Amino acid sequence: MKNKKSTVMFTINKLIIGGAEQQFLELVKGLDKNRFNTIVVTLYPGGELEEEVKNIPGIEYICLNRKSKYNIFTLFTIFRLLRKNKVDIIQPFLTPATFFTLLPAVINGTRVKIVTERGSMRRIISKGYSFYLRIEDMLTRFADMVIPNSKSGKDYLITRGIKASHITVVYNGINIQRLIPNSADIKRIRDTLGLTGNTKVVGISASLTALKDHDTFLRAAQIVSGTIPKVKYFILGDGPLRQELETLARELGIESRVLFLGNQTEVSPYLSLLDVVCLSSNQPEGCSNAILEAMALGKPVVATRVGGNVELVEDGKTGLLVPIQDPKALADAILSLLNNPEQAREMGKQGKDRVAKDFSLERMVRDYEAIYEEAMKTK
Repeated sequence: MKNKKSTVMFTINKLIIGGAEQQFLELVKGLDKNRFNTIVVTLYPGGELEEEVKNIPGIEYICLNRKSKYNIFTLFTIFRLLRKNKVDIIQPFLTPATFFTLLPAVINGTRVKIVTERGSMRRIISKGYSFYLRIEDMLTRFADMVIPNSKSGKDYLITRGIKASHITVVYNGINIQRLIPNSADIKRIRDTLGLTGNTKVVGISASLTALKDHDTFLRAAQIVSGTIPKVKYFILGDGPLRQELETLARELGIESRVLFLGNQTEVSPYLSLLDVVCLSSNQPEGCSNAILEAMALGKPVVATRVGGNVELVEDGKTGLLVPIQDPKALADAILSLLNNPEQAREMGKQGKDRVAKDFSLERMVRDYEAIYEEAMKTK
């Protein structure tokens, strides 16, 4: 007799470009549809990744078209979906999707309740989210498991009162095939941006928010430019601080060398043009997709010594770690790699090997599938 397929329902706010959203997409795509009925629920329509999710074979996509952040009827809608679809496992991503999924699941008695924790999202929040976060912390105690994507995230959960026995770390997985750049795209971007063959390029791929501390990156760029004037700086990503950061680049006198490139659905051609990839976060993050993508493409990384960054970047081997909010230290690390291309290439090679070994997409999906199956056995 064949085993009955388990029904998994994933929920998320909106399918915009972001680290958590990308991992959500890859997990939903990679999950074995012969073993798991897969339902994707979004609170809001739209987002750059929505069409790709809709087109994943073997899944059911439901958008709740939530009109207002004050619409509490979302709770009842999700409760009905849980009942109607006889959902076995729920796994929400991000706030407030976690609140709107966990509460109905607890009331419904849904068999397996898994919370996906992205700790950095909690450290800088708007007042409107504080209510959801407080309730989520209470509801998380009813979850069967909490899954952060770093040991740093696990430690953070423990400080919030979550039992260590209920926490399992699953590191992000990178779709290496998706990252293989098209040579024609690389040439097009190089020509469009006016890059010559010997132009050195340093970049950062991150949302333009306070957590990512682009301020420090730009001040480091000014220092680097004082030694190597022709270096270009890519800023990939968008966010509320864009205008402020563009103003800062002008004030620092590096406006002509800094390219604000916005969100890119295909980031690999841009990363391929970089000599050094930076992440200047000033608060702990989990498992950074930006770092893993850079390493997967063989790029040396300079990152701040916080949170999950230290679990990904082996200082002196796959990249360099620097203190937070220290433009001089960041600039010195960048200059070290630009002035020692052989060392930079070796770090890039070591990083690429590490991603293939420890951070593959296949490993991440297998880890989640094993968690689901084990949880179903014990419930």
